[in-house]
Amino acid sequence: IAVVGTLMAEEDYGFLETEDGREVYFHRNSVANHGFDKLQVGARVTFSEASGDKGPQATYVNPL
Repeated sequence: IAVVGTLMAEEDYGFLETEDGREVYFHRNSVANHGFDKLQVGARVTFSEASGDKGPQATYVNPL
């Protein structure tokens, strides 16, 4: 479980803040059910993580 910490809606990405204090990048395409436009900073989500070119990234984000 994480929360949306940063949301760059006009650029189609954001960062999640995990419970252990890490930041995880996510892109619009990784949000379940085309839900990117409904996300807000502070929203709780579950996510799947993988290593990306620039560090950890969420491959699947599911708003709670």
